[in-house]
Amino acid sequence: MDRAKRQIRDAVNTGLDRHIRLAVTGLSQSGKTVFITALVDQLLQSHESRALPFFHACNDSRILAVKQLNADTDTPQFPYQQGLQALNNEPPGWPASTCDLSSVRLAIRYRPRSRLHRLVSESATLYLDIIDYPGEWLLDLPLLQLSYREWSQQQRELLGKEPRKSLAVKWLEAVSSFDSCGIADESRIKALSEQYRGLLSSFREQSQKLSLIQPGRFILPGSLEGSELLYFFPLVIGDETTTDKYPSGTNAELLERRYNAYRDQVVERFYQEHFSHFDRQVVLVDCLKTLNQGQACFDDMQLAITQILHSFNYGRAGFLRRLFSPRIDRVLFASTKADHITANQHHNLERFLELVVDEAKREILFEGIETRSMALSAFRSTETAEAMVDGQKLSCLKGFRKGNHEPVALFPGEVPTELPGEKDWSAERFNFIDFAPPRLAQIKGKAASHIRLDQALEFLVGDKFL
Repeated sequence: MDRAKRQIRDAVNTGLDRHIRLAVTGLSQSGKTVFITALVDQLLQSHESRALPFFHACNDSRILAVKQLNADTDTPQFPYQQGLQALNNEPPGWPASTCDLSSVRLAIRYRPRSRLHRLVSESATLYLDIIDYPGEWLLDLPLLQLSYREWSQQQRELLGKEPRKSLAVKWLEAVSSFDSCGIADESRIKALSEQYRGLLSSFREQSQKLSLIQPGRFILPGSLEGSELLYFFPLVIGDETTTDKYPSGTNAELLERRYNAYRDQVVERFYQEHFSHFDRQVVLVDCLKTLNQGQACFDDMQLAITQILHSFNYGRAGFLRRLFSPRIDRVLFASTKADHITANQHHNLERFLELVVDEAKREILFEGIETRSMALSAFRSTETAEAMVDGQKLSCLKGFRKGNHEPVALFPGEVPTELPGEKDWSAERFNFIDFAPPRLAQIKGKAASHIRLDQALEFLVGDKFL
């Protein structure tokens, strides 16, 4: 009964445009959990903090109070307090990466700007829902559009290119003797599936950092650990079947059946419950990682982001659409770790971000959706410094190196505004280091330092505080 009441209330607030579902989209290690922790922390303090000057409702002192609510009794609460605790440890550490689904709901009570709205009530409440989830699971959304044959063909093409080609030699050797038309062999399929799972893990190693890794739950299975739903792999060798359907009782037919079950029972359910009703979206991209890792990492991330964004519903949101068929009508593309470069490189980082998301952005723009790109940092981990080099002042950064917390002062390098040439990629021209977070301030009303988080908030939800 309580859930039914909550759903009715949510529908009313959605129809009145007082309920926003924000999709925080990003690949694994892109900074989703850090971003959400910072967003929640800033909003909870927004009624008494001056840390969000470009978030107009806050800067105009119209935010009266913000309260964290139970978002959904069926979904675990986002670990906001654990994230703050990590940032306050000695030494401070970043919040742990997401390993399961969680959500947070904020009730933001504010004073309406419009006189007409104030005639109805001196205050109004906007409800903001945010869902956190492993980036690995996000990679499964493109499977909703693919049959088993299509997915296998896609993986065949990927495995034919470096660096996957070299890493996959042993697995391809093992699968070369697999008879797709033979009688279904459960134990053989299980063994090859586990080897394929190991191969996918190798694509994520520090030296590779590839993004398009499917199925995502092979990497982070959650409650599916040990389930037969994870015992399948792409048929990249030996698919000699020419009919539309694989013969019943064969290895190929069992693989297809497992893939379909995974897609329909796991991915489709995940999408329908959590990804089909968003209003606004922020797409987080770690551009500095792609520069460090090289062209293969860049190409793979670009392909992954393009495929993922095809899975979301975009379109202008009128009253009835908000109520019955919500669609994303505003998208922010954000390059994270802006604090890892000097301020004079932020524009370059935004330009490079445009290169990463260019293909994915075209379709969104075609739908008439408002978009923006920006470089931001949810928690600022560095300070600006200057150094004299050959008689000239050079902008530098001071901070603590992630991992060993050694103090460092350096010029991190320049971010290109065009795609690097082949020589630039191969010469290891880029070496942007990761910084550890600073300890959070323990002063009431003093929020953490950030870069453009207020501008992100204004773009994503500022128009709702009328």
